[in-house]
Amino acid sequence: MTDTTRIDADEAPLAPPARTTRLLAVGVLVVVALAGVIGGVALDRTVLRPHTWAARNGAMRGERRAAPRRPSAMLPAELKLSEAQAVRIDTLIERQMRGFRDIRQSTQPRIDSLMAQTHRSMDSLLTPAQRVLLDSSRARREAEFKKRYPNGAPMRGGGDWPRAPRP
Repeated sequence: MTDTTRIDADEAPLAPPARTTRLLAVGVLVVVALAGVIGGVALDRTVLRPHTWAARNGAMRGERRAAPRRPSAMLPAELKLSEAQAVRIDTLIERQMRGFRDIRQSTQPRIDSLMAQTHRSMDSLLTPAQRVLLDSSRARREAEFKKRYPNGAPMRGGGDWPRAPRP
């Protein structure tokens, strides 16, 4: 007589669905947290912190220049550009910066929408107490940003610069 109810070691029952669901939720939280950290670091490095080239070129943290530098002035002095070359390079870079600004203006609404969707998704995974902490952290970062840039985000690239003759 054979017993059909016996379970062999190879046929062990799987974990209950509740445990699998919890593990999946923890995995999703870890992935979202990592994405948030990576996104935050990238945002911090590209938007919120002053560039290191400013420190190398004489502008210290928080210091403002009287007038923007010409793009051609950032090229090595060893090139010994003529004034005509410098003007053409400045014009070329200004045209490209306008193109970059146009691309950013057209994509910024999609970026904002994606960020809002990410915030909503993260909020749906958190407990009410965690949401309160995250909201206060977001508000603190926003207040620091507004304090640092009272007129909005810093202007990047392009702009008018003096056309002074090169030495």
